Formats: sequence, C-alpha cells, structure tokens
Amino acid sequence: MIHERSVTNQWYHSTVQELFYETCKERKKKTAIIFEGLRISFAELQDNVHKLSQALINLGVKRDDHVVMLPTSCPEFTYVYFAVLQIGAVINPLNLLWGEIELEGILPRNNPKVIITIDKNGDRDYVGLIKDSIPDLKIENQNVSSKSIPALTHLVSLSRTGDHYAGFLDFYRLMETGEGYDEKNILRLIQESSCTDIQFMCQTSGSTGLSKSALWNHRSPLSTAHFIIKTLVYSEDDSYLNMSPYYHNSGLAAMNTSLVLTGTTLYLMENFHPGAAVEIMQKHKPTVTFGFDAHFQALNMVLRKGDFDFTLTKAIAAISPSTYELFVNDICRGKRFMVSNIYAQTENGPCVALVEPDCVSHQLRKYTNGRPLPGVELVIKHITTGEKLSDGQQGEICYKSPYLFSGYYKQEEETKKLYDEEGYLHSGDFGYLEGGYLHYLGRLGDVVKSGGENVSTSYVSGLLLRIFPDEFEDVTTLGLPDSYWGNRIVACVRLKEGKSIRETEALKKECKGKMADYEIPKAFIEWTEAWPMTEIGKIDITVLKQVIEKLDNN
Repeated sequence: MIHERSVTNQWYHSTVQELFYETCKERKKKTAIIFEGLRISFAELQDNVHKLSQALINLGVKRDDHVVMLPTSCPEFTYVYFAVLQIGAVINPLNLLWGEIELEGILPRNNPKVIITIDKNGDRDYVGLIKDSIPDLKIENQNVSSKSIPALTHLVSLSRTGDHYAGFLDFYRLMETGEGYDEKNILRLIQESSCTDIQFMCQTSGSTGLSKSALWNHRSPLSTAHFIIKTLVYSEDDSYLNMSPYYHNSGLAAMNTSLVLTGTTLYLMENFHPGAAVEIMQKHKPTVTFGFDAHFQALNMVLRKGDFDFTLTKAIAAISPSTYELFVNDICRGKRFMVSNIYAQTENGPCVALVEPDCVSHQLRKYTNGRPLPGVELVIKHITTGEKLSDGQQGEICYKSPYLFSGYYKQEEETKKLYDEEGYLHSGDFGYLEGGYLHYLGRLGDVVKSGGENVSTSYVSGLLLRIFPDEFEDVTTLGLPDSYWGNRIVACVRLKEGKSIRETEALKKECKGKMADYEIPKAFIEWTEAWPMTEIGKIDITVLKQVIEKLDNN
C-alpha cells in the first residue's frame, strides 16, 4: 500500500479523509494507536471517528464550518481531527501555550462554530481561559453564543478526571450521541470532498505579532507526509513515536504519516516528557520520530543516566549542527541512524526542503537543510533590491511551490505582501544556497527560535509593556544562545521612576496565562542606562547582547 500510493501520486490527488478511510478498511486489525497502555486498532479508530463525525453533524456542523481544538496529543483529539475532516468542515488547532491576548484576537477572526478543548493540562485551566477570552459569552442550556464570534454555538470540554463544566458539553457524552451513525452518509460526505478544498486552518507561530491563520488544501499536509515517507524509506514495519503537540504542524504530520498514508502504529504521549519517551522505546521499540533541538537534548539527558536502548532508527529533524553531532556521538551510540534535517514553513504545509539521509557528505547532512522538494523552485534574493543572488550569497529565502497554502484567512493584504512580481513567496527567513543545498541562518529581523517555537522579541516587548504598564517604562527583549532552548528569552527592563525590579519568578507568574508560555522571558534584567544606539538611531542589539550576556553569566 505504501509503495503503490507513493509511485502513483495518490497522495496528491486524494483527500486526507479519503485515504484515512481506505487505510482503516485495509488495516482493520492492526494497532493504530498506543497510548498509556491503551491499544486502538484501525477498526476501532474508524468507529470512534465515525461516532464523533455523527455527533458533530447532530450539533449542526456542516461543510466549511470551522471547528477549533485546543488539543493534547491523545486519542480523543485524533478522533476530532479526522471527524471534522470527514464531514467537510475546517479543522483549526490552537496553541495550548497561548494566553488571553492571543485567543481574544484569533477566535473572533477565525469564527468557529464549535470549540473543543482539554479542560486542564499541567497547571493551566483551559475552560476558564476560554471563558475569559470571550468576554461576551452567553450560555443557555447546552448552547452558547457570542456577538464577537457569531458562528459559535457549542463549547466542548475533554476531562480526564470526569469533571463537567457549565456551558461546556462533555466530550465523552457527545461521542455517545454519535452511536448508530449513518456510515453511508458519512462516506458520501467523504467522497464529496476534493483535494483542493480548504479544510485546514493552521496557525503561524506569530513571528511578526499576532498569529496568522494559514489556509491549506489537502496537498499541503499530504506533501509533507509523503516526502517524510519517501525520504526515510518508510516500511510497514516502522512505527512513529510522536513527541510533538497536536497544535503544531509536526503533530499533524505524525497523524498523516502513520494513520493516513502508511497504516502504521502511532505512539502518543499527551505531553512530551523525555522519561516517558525513553520508557516507550524500552517497551515498544518505535523506529521513527520528529524533533527539535530541545527534544533530543532532553532525550540524551535521560539516555545517559542508564543502560537504555535507543530504538529509533529514523528521524526528521529541525536541529542545529551541535545537536546533529549529539546524535552521531552520543544518542545513537554507534548504531545505524537516518536523520534528515528540514527547512519548513507553515505556508508550505510545512516542509520546503530536506536532506536525503543517503547523502554521502557528512558536512551537508550536518550543516544544511537539504534540497528543495520536487516541484519547489527556491531562490535567494537580496533583502532590499530583490535581485536573485548567486551561490554562497546570503539573502532572503524565496520560493514557488505546488504545495503552497491558499492565503491567510481574512488577511488578504498580508497574503499579497508575501509575493513579489515574479510570483515568489518571500519567507522572511535568511539563508543561502550552495550546490543546490539550502543553509538556513534564521529569521529576518528580530525573531528567534526558542524550544522549537519562533518568538518575535519585539512582540514580547510589546506584551510586557501591556502586562506591566505601571512598572515598566521600556522593554527590549533578546534571544541569548542556549544549548537547551536554542535561544533563551531575556527581557531588559527600564523601570518607571520609584519602581524596583521584582523577582523573576514573580514576574513570570504574572505573565502566565496572558501570553504564550514560550514567550515568557526566562530572566528579567534591569537596565538603568540609555540604550546603546546605532548610527541611524536604532537600539544596537549586538552591543546590548554582549553586555547582557556578561551580566547573565555573573
């Protein structure tokens, strides 16, 4: 099945739900998901997805309606993902690390009919967060309404402890209403969908402020899954350890790779924990994963504490050269391992380029992000003149692609700004090409990668000034190099007269729930002098970083 779908380009001409339905029929008895000791076969998976599809139909969800999920990586949100697609609606995963500021801006714009959320995760209360983020929410029996979100009719909570909440339908009771589903009608809805339909609304990481909502048809996510499978020489004996959150594109790629295109087993952790990941390796011996630097740094810390077996043999990764060396010298312990470094953007579903693991050059595997996917035309352009640059010259990464998104929802002007007169999408990323291989150097401007998330330092500064209006006069946020996080977010704060800097933990606690967790600075450092300035009057970030790094190390 895997080979046939690949060589016939079935993935390019089909929908996710069509391929998922076929896979479940083909692999009925095979284990689809293993989660906390629970084994779910493909037949059971399809049955649960059908139940939820029917339940959503009963709520009035129709083709092109939007369904938001705030998910953990568990079987139930797997059902949500496929059920929404099966009825022709649009799935919109939102980031669990967001706070009120993000949700208040994005929910009215995306206008969901239904919001399905985990009730609690760690120390965060998402039922309360959603209520706080919709100030005009009205609850009447089982229905809800909001003038700011006119399509909204229902809120659904998934509780691991069996808790129920006013205004929220219970997820498991909702599932029960879908028993006795009309499979013929569901199959009709699946068959009516087209691979060019918009059924995915995926959030950008907010690298230029409030997250944008990128619209995908089916070719965007399936292209990433297909090229992962092709690159890693995926077989029916492989199984996937998911370390990514379901609100991240890599979490969706895990579902599409395992449960849609290959019909292989997917191992889930509700939240990533390196100890739990190693435990799954010892017990089940999965072979494939995806991860950022922080994932593999954390795994290595656990692996070297004991005589553990590293069972993974294949990985797609977005990692630095130092983490690549960590694989070669420490994690793999001399075992054969295929690792493919990638360059990805939400706007391309997300994979744009990757390194073939059979590339014989160690330098290319370690230091580059590979070659563009087949069909992708990638060039480097001068950041001011737009001139195409030659090999080795650094500039903005620009590309054309058959897997591109269909624009930002309700942000036509923002979408138009991405493209130049030649039709190239301007990524906002800095890099260069050499011998056909892409070297990604980072975001243009002030965006840094921290724990796998793009963080706009200027956006963080603006949020901090909103959160602490009576204390902070000015804020400049930096990303300082860090072996674990990639970059550690540090805020340099000028205080208002008469104010003194509070303890970092107290400030962090006050930020919690108001801004994304990954945006909260790891340190707040008081700055009492004038900002160092460049000749043209801008803050000299290079000089400021040097000073702060010295203070931070003392």
